Amino acid sequence: MSELGLDTRYNVIDNLKLVQDGKFVPWGEVLTENNPLLFDLQITPANGILSHQGSRETSLPTPQIIKIGDGHDASTVRWDNFKDNISIFVDRANIPKHVYDIQPDKLAYRAKIEDRHMEGFGQGVTNHIIYGTSVATPEKFDGLDVRYSVPDATDPTNPSSASADYAVFDMAGTGDDTMSIWLIQQDLDKFHGITPVNDPMMGIEKVDSGLVYATAENTKERQEWRTEFEWKIGISIEDQRAIARIRNIESAVANLDASVIQLIFQAKNEIFRGSAPIFAYVPKRMMTFFEIMAEAKQNVIYDTNNIYGIPLFRIGEIVLRPMDALNINETAVTAV
Repeated sequence: MSELGLDTRYNVIDNLKLVQDGKFVPWGEVLTENNPLLFDLQITPANGILSHQGSRETSLPTPQIIKIGDGHDASTVRWDNFKDNISIFVDRANIPKHVYDIQPDKLAYRAKIEDRHMEGFGQGVTNHIIYGTSVATPEKFDGLDVRYSVPDATDPTNPSSASADYAVFDMAGTGDDTMSIWLIQQDLDKFHGITPVNDPMMGIEKVDSGLVYATAENTKERQEWRTEFEWKIGISIEDQRAIARIRNIESAVANLDASVIQLIFQAKNEIFRGSAPIFAYVPKRMMTFFEIMAEAKQNVIYDTNNIYGIPLFRIGEIVLRPMDALNINETAVTAV
């Protein structure tokens, strides 16, 4: 008799009927991801229901030098406006009553189901913060990938470039197997999350809808224990100098060299302002390269100097935060 593979050994219902020592057998959480962006993200109420509007300075008043006794002109601050949208993320957990009733520990079983929905929520929101776009669906907010996309071939630190995006550096990789490093200052006047002005939760809302009737197939109905999840969230970039992207990095470790570290330092010194710490969110593949660099040159430091007590790397003052959500198969964008 042949052994069943993992994809056919248990279906969902069968797995949730397994019992050992009077308790249901929890499944292996093999799809859990590590995405510290949500740990670091500061969230504040927006000034609108599903949007946040503000203005940024584009020029400061300039003093003049005059001859004694001469008059002088007035000067003023100039601004431009921006608007960031908020998306409504929703999900639902339905547990058939018959499956629920046979569980030896009903509350633990239901809590386990809800926990996995929360994990999926975190992954979905993180993916959207990076790669989300409103091009096809206006109800979605634009993620960082859309806002910082085209590398500047001459001077990424020039905010007035007409064809490239500000603070996007190019590592000259090609094809559809490249990756990016995101340098971000998390602060309420830099980069932060937003929720509706009248939303008291500022996070995932979980509502127990109790036992309900639901259509199982065609017109047949069954009873289910239902939990509803909702998170109204968006992102706002108050200061465009709070983010830099190094993109078109070849995903093959053998193709990486120290020039990527040079761009990290250039971005740190020429883009960012203020005392807020800079986090470098990197694909897990990049961490392999940084560990190799640390072993060879000792220029990457391993410590636990952070508010969460999580072991991490840093390059100089920049904290490295590896993320599963960052792809290593991004399509390269030609620098202009």
